[in-house]
Amino acid sequence: MKLYLLSATALCAAASAPSVSAQELPGTLLLDVRARYEHVEQAGKDDAEAATVRTRLGWQSPERNGFSVLAEIENVADLTDGLRNTSQTSRPGVATINDEAMTELQRLELRFAPNDQWSGSLGRQHLGFDGSRFIGTPGWRQDKNSHDALALQFENGPVTLDYVYHWQLNRGPGDLSWDTDAHLFHAGWAATQNVTVSGFAYLIDLTDSSAPQNRSNSTVGAEISGTRSYGETALAYSAMIAQQSDYGSAQTDFDLTFYSGEASVSRFGGSLAAGYVNIEGDGSTSIANPLAANHSFQGWADTFSGGSAMAGPDGLEDLYVEAAYGGDLNSAVFTGWSVFLARHEFSAERTGIDLGEEWDFELALGLGEHAELAFQIADYDGPGGAVAPADRTKQWVVLSYKY
Repeated sequence: MKLYLLSATALCAAASAPSVSAQELPGTLLLDVRARYEHVEQAGKDDAEAATVRTRLGWQSPERNGFSVLAEIENVADLTDGLRNTSQTSRPGVATINDEAMTELQRLELRFAPNDQWSGSLGRQHLGFDGSRFIGTPGWRQDKNSHDALALQFENGPVTLDYVYHWQLNRGPGDLSWDTDAHLFHAGWAATQNVTVSGFAYLIDLTDSSAPQNRSNSTVGAEISGTRSYGETALAYSAMIAQQSDYGSAQTDFDLTFYSGEASVSRFGGSLAAGYVNIEGDGSTSIANPLAANHSFQGWADTFSGGSAMAGPDGLEDLYVEAAYGGDLNSAVFTGWSVFLARHEFSAERTGIDLGEEWDFELALGLGEHAELAFQIADYDGPGGAVAPADRTKQWVVLSYKY
């Protein structure tokens, strides 16, 4: 596996750009820049590569009588004419990196908070519930998704109630979008200082003819999470279960179950976690998530997710372990560091067939208060045969700055 040092040097040079001063501006300036080099090797396809810079520039107005406005634009610049397959430039013989040069309105929302209990937002915005398993704003690709919606929240002590009416998903790259008719209900309860319980009902209808309408679904579920400390040692756990069925424009019948669980222990800057995910498939379809994120849930190589679904038609079982460690640095350049390592074992939920394994690794280096340099790799190794996806290795050099 090779790292492209010239591209890494170019990305690091971007960190020397002068910081933006917003002390004289009313409201809050929002700046988020990510320069990334990506290289993909996939069996049966030519290698793909891309060097891109994504910039989001926005402004949050001061609050007046409970109202404020947030506006943000997003630009993706292509630094090289990297050879890759994308949803807009079809090169089926080349591995996929779905980033294109573009400029768009990322967010434009009116926010309101008439009192301490009620708040809401109207317009193009980011959404996320319960770790973005079913509702989220994926930002792994350079063009981040956004949602056109009305979101309302009521909070009273330990109880939080959310309702969202959703009418368009802006999914990218560029101005690609799907019309929707979705009602999203979510409730959270901080049962104790260390235990949180949530429940949800998501009624998602993809009404756009260009959308995969058979991903329209009704998903009802619950999640519990908690922590417990023993001196310097902290234990954490989470578990989720959901039942999904066809809804709205879906032309096929399905009734599927999702469940997952994770437990972790952390001490002195390190952590170790183990988990299991079960995504049911009936041979024709599996759990859908058209309004959510996929990247990183079943490994960083994104081998099994896509097409608004968490897995292929036979579903997926994912047994994984993760380890992380980090600390501060007194270097003149680097202010902190962290490493992350994960291993996944995959099998088909419906048939039990072995679907291979994956290793993921990251080294991240802090560059002051606002910037970070990261080196990442994902290596998926399948068992071979027609039922398994092709082997693939993905590498990234990422320089990010957030003000």
